Amino acid sequence: MHNCNFNKTALLVEFRRLIWRMELYKKDAKAANHPLCEKLLSECEADLKKYSKKLEDAITGLAKEGKFNFCDKC
Repeated sequence: MHNCNFNKTALLVEFRRLIWRMELYKKDAKAANHPLCEKLLSECEADLKKYSKKLEDAITGLAKEGKFNFCDKC
């Protein structure tokens, strides 16, 4: 697998993990009645979702083209 392909996959996993975590943090901010924190977390979550989608689309596109595989020429 090209290093770039591995890196995209690793980033996607981390972004998805952070998105899941943001939901929990937003609940905490809401329970603490901290609307500015909740807003900040929502903005961060939106950015992570946007870039997560871009990574997912890149991985899917490469897979459909048969370019998401192991290679000796990295």
